[in-house]
Order: sequence, then structure tokens, then C-alpha cells
Amino acid sequence: MNEIFDISYDEVEVIKNLWEKNRQYHENTSEYFKESYRFISFEERIKDFESQAIKITVAKSDDGYIGYCISTIIDGKGEIDSLHVDAHNRGSGIGKKLVIKHMEWLKENNCKVIGVTVSQENETTIGFYKKLGFYPNTLYMQQR
Repeated sequence: MNEIFDISYDEVEVIKNLWEKNRQYHENTSEYFKESYRFISFEERIKDFESQAIKITVAKSDDGYIGYCISTIIDGKGEIDSLHVDAHNRGSGIGKKLVIKHMEWLKENNCKVIGVTVSQENETTIGFYKKLGFYPNTLYMQQR
């Protein structure tokens, strides 16, 4: 049976292995920006969230942590910053439960805008977020 619960910023180390799998997934699937994913460290990325209004939710099974979601609020704008569900548990609804829980938190905190940044190359994830009511707004392009 899976549990879904919040952890504090001080406990974030428990998702380090999942975060690393997420980073590796992006590095392996990116056609144009492998290098930009290769050198991101967990410690640097998590430090970015240190002084923000943040929610960190984890999914845990008997075997350990199987998913997480991190969201922040900056100047009234909500952002789903990072989501990962272990490959063996995808398609089971865990990601959807995590995101819905975060969308509710962002709305409770009066966020008028709720967004998520997704790699244009990640069509599966784009489809996932579309099912939850997210749509493309702008396309930011970057040279390699």
C-alpha cells in the first residue's frame, strides 16, 4: 500500500535518489540539452528552494520512496517545480495524486496563476499535464 504525505524542507534528502533518477531521465531523453541536465546537482537545485514558500510531498511504498512533488509560491504565482514517480510505479495514479494535492495547496494559498515548466521534448509529460488542465502558454527557445 502506498502512503502520500508531506515532508519538511529539512527532510528533503530522502528524495535525493528519486531526484537523481529524474535528472538522469531528462539527460537521457533530451535530444538537444543533455549537457544542461548532466551537471545539475541535487544540493544546488534544492538550495534554490530554501527561502521560498514550498510544499514537498512524497509517495512511499513498503519498498521505500517511489515519488515526489515539489511546488513553490513566488509573488502569488504557484509553480510545480519538480515531479517524479519511479518508472516501476508510473501509470498507477501516483503522479496525478501528487499534482492534485499540490494544485489544491496552491489554490488555498490564493495563487491566481499555477504553472509548470516541461521540456518541449517530453511529450509524455506534456500529455500528463494536459489531462490535469495545463496548456502550453509560451514556448521559450534556447540555443544549444
